[in-house]
Amino acid sequence: MTAGRLRVGGAELAWERAGSGPAVVLVHGSGDNHRSWDAVAPALAETHTVIRYDRRGHSRSSAPPGQGSIREDAADLLTVVDELAGGSAHLVGHSYGGSVVLLAAAHRPTAARSLLVHEPPLFALVDEGTRAEAGRWMRQAADLLEAGDAEAGARTFVDHVGFGPGSWAELFDDDLRATAVANAHTWLDQHRDPDRLAVDPSALAGSGVPVTVTTGTATPPTYRAVVAALREKLPGAAVARVQGAGHAPHLSHPEAYVNLLRARLRDDRRSRVLPGRDRGQGS
Repeated sequence: MTAGRLRVGGAELAWERAGSGPAVVLVHGSGDNHRSWDAVAPALAETHTVIRYDRRGHSRSSAPPGQGSIREDAADLLTVVDELAGGSAHLVGHSYGGSVVLLAAAHRPTAARSLLVHEPPLFALVDEGTRAEAGRWMRQAADLLEAGDAEAGARTFVDHVGFGPGSWAELFDDDLRATAVANAHTWLDQHRDPDRLAVDPSALAGSGVPVTVTTGTATPPTYRAVVAALREKLPGAAVARVQGAGHAPHLSHPEAYVNLLRARLRDDRRSRVLPGRDRGQGS
């Protein structure tokens, strides 16, 4: 394994790289860091070069002053691909990381050999009634963080927006909880970015980039609605399901999730499906 720091756009990103073969870049979600992929990365590294990094403002990466944006995260990802993966890679993103992956690939399709995104929180794509509950809890989490209660804000986000009721106590371990609290300031910064929930993936339609949207069969309703909306925006995308999983299969069902990823990565053509086809893949 090699590790280092990459300077990009006023930030320094901490990164790790392991394995050999075609490059795969793993992009973590809100409040996480590269360690959230610990149960997935070693198996992928048996057949691929696996690159993971802390997004700007998270853990070992720096947090430049001023309002951040998802556009900066997308530009960071493209620089990671250029500098660490030779200009093109399979891009795998969880939650907000999936939104970053979609935006980066829409800006530069040639950077993506394929895309595998798990339930990106593109709530602007769904109707107001569906997204209202998530919006209410996000506002409550932001209020708590602005009042200085990082733990309560992080817990509110995890249980009621990001992962589902009880996840803070039952799915997260001590390290994950500590990471979420430490990175809560960056989630608040994301919350203030008006573009974060409104990435439009339509530019990828017809781009030739194979797209797989992964989802859990036990995921919260808002994310099910987002997955349905993505299928309308990207009619050629595949939808692959992880049986029994929710919003974080890399944490709750890592073996099933890594098997799904390896199957999709084995041959880029397996991600190409006819418009409207749902090649669901349970594990």
